[in-house]
This record gives sequence, C-alpha cells and structure tokens, in this order.
Amino acid sequence: MFKLIKHRGIYTNTIKENSYEGIKLALEDNNYIGVEFDIRETLDNEIILFHNPIYNNKLISKTYYKELPKYVPKLEDILSINSNKIFLIEIKNIEHNFNKFLNILNKYSNKNIYIMSFYLKNIKKININNRFYKIGLLNYVLNTNDYIKELDFVGIINNLINKQVIKELDNIKVFSYGGNKLKFDSVYYITDK
Repeated sequence: MFKLIKHRGIYTNTIKENSYEGIKLALEDNNYIGVEFDIRETLDNEIILFHNPIYNNKLISKTYYKELPKYVPKLEDILSINSNKIFLIEIKNIEHNFNKFLNILNKYSNKNIYIMSFYLKNIKKININNRFYKIGLLNYVLNTNDYIKELDFVGIINNLINKQVIKELDNIKVFSYGGNKLKFDSVYYITDK
C-alpha cells in the first residue's frame, strides 16, 4: 500500500487549496496518511497557509492578515484540528518571526508534524535540541551536503527517485513530490490525486 499525503488539502471549485476546510477534509479522508500545506508570514507576523508569494499584486510579507481572503487560515487553526495523521508543513517564507513559529509548534507537541523547506537555512533554524517534530530538505538531490545526517526525511522530485537513491539514503525517509507516478512502497508520496 502506498503512503499518500494530500498536497495542499482537498480542493475543488468551491474549496480553496491550503484552506481550513480543504486541510480538514484531507485529514478525514482514509486514502491519505497526512496532508501537506505551505506557510508564509504576513506583515503583521501572522503565520498563515498560502502557497503563492503574492496576493492581489502584493507580496504576502507586505500584506496584513486582515487584507487576505477569509478562507486563509492561520497555522495555529490548522494544528488545532484533531488528527494523528501527518501535518507536513512546507516553509515558504518566514522572514522576521521564526520564534513565533517555533512557539506555535511547541504548543502542539502531541501532533505528528513534519517540517520541510527548499532552503537549508530554514531547516537549520528549526533544528533545535529536544524537538518532537521531523525535519526535511526539499530538492535533496540538488542540495546534497553533509547536513543529511541531521535530517529525518528528504523531498525528491518524483522522476529522480530510484532504488539506488533510496538505498543511499539508508534510514532517512524519502518524500516524493512533483508527480503522481507511484513506484516504491517505502516512499511517502505528496500527491494531487
């Protein structure tokens, strides 16, 4: 059985991606072992779920939370959803208040939280002692470095995953993104299906 993580929640014409409703639906769906979502920081230092860097021709980092659509949830709203499934958080942009992010995480130590980013500097900021959450680096094949020993998982674009890559990573979990071709039982697939 493949391990599927729903990319940005379940969304339709009426339910937006990265919305509270879409995330909750994905967490309630037995086809998925978790849900992936993107976080950014607003001008007033709210940690929100939003994929794109721009809303209404303005950077999210230069936008107040109250200027965003009502469907845009705060991270804390999502982490308060009752579920034992994986909450896979992709850090898109937190420029000013990383401590607020860490404080929010610490309130939810009972959750199954995985945190990833394309940027190693973000992962290094959150790799603190006695952490309960898992950390990972996206685009691992292109970001290969000695820091791999500190990671719990890596994200690799789907078409670059093969038996040799999985073997070389040894005990580090592999998460696939950027495709829906399912090949390996050991891989966690971030999927739009």
